[in-house]
Amino acid sequence: MGFFKKMFEKKECSLCGGEIGLLGNRKLEDGNCCKECAAKLSPWFDDRRHSTVDQIKQQLAYREENEAALSGFRPTLAFGEDYTLRAELENGVPSRFVIERYDGYREENADLVSFRDVTSFNIDIQEDRDELKFTNSQGEEVSYNPPRYEYSYDFYGEITVNHPYFDDMRFRINRETLNLETVNQRPVGIRANIGMGAMRRDFEPTLYPEYRKYRKDCDDLEELFRCGMNGMVLPGYESAAAPVAQPAAAEPAAPAAPAEPAGPKFCPGCGAANEGGKFCQYCGTKF
Repeated sequence: MGFFKKMFEKKECSLCGGEIGLLGNRKLEDGNCCKECAAKLSPWFDDRRHSTVDQIKQQLAYREENEAALSGFRPTLAFGEDYTLRAELENGVPSRFVIERYDGYREENADLVSFRDVTSFNIDIQEDRDELKFTNSQGEEVSYNPPRYEYSYDFYGEITVNHPYFDDMRFRINRETLNLETVNQRPVGIRANIGMGAMRRDFEPTLYPEYRKYRKDCDDLEELFRCGMNGMVLPGYESAAAPVAQPAAAEPAAPAAPAEPAGPKFCPGCGAANEGGKFCQYCGTKF
């Protein structure tokens, strides 16, 4: 009886002072938090139950500062379908980013993170394989010969970051799991580096254009973080790092001296052929 009485007694949020409804309490180490205040915390924060009221108040103050900072955020690059990573460039160098979850980074008050605070970035590609079977004339489910499989892939970005309220950010790049079906599957030989008797598969996902698309997105993200973490210009944005020097205007060329009129082919005085010069070499007539 005492348990139910305690469950139904009214509680007050230690942060905003509002009344907490039934099942709406979010416990803190030394107090209570309503679901409205809990929703304002960073989505990457996962240590609420071990945080004090003062620590949560400090984070809520940071979240208000973050919301104001987003008004000056100007992303130029976007990656991903499920979650979207939006990055800002400064003179061609990746400077800040957010990870937008569903509704837009401003509406969500997505955490604005500096690339300088990132300590590592990794791509995690998860692969699963299921054998495909068919039902024979006897109603039995049997394997194809040779066996056929369906491979499924999910692509994740993993970020570790030096931040006061969270240490890591993991987000899925593809919206839906990528499924690739093989026509056949057969062992293609034994390789010493995988042990005696082990057969190497011949399935290669990079032969599928839809896989290559996501693989390129992953490569581009790795390049983005490599440049951002090291303060380097992102390839293809060199022109944004420094204006291209314009060649100095060439001075106008001096007008060419007028060509002297050619003399007559034959001397008008004696009729001799003109061999060059201003005077006839035979009679001295001036041309």
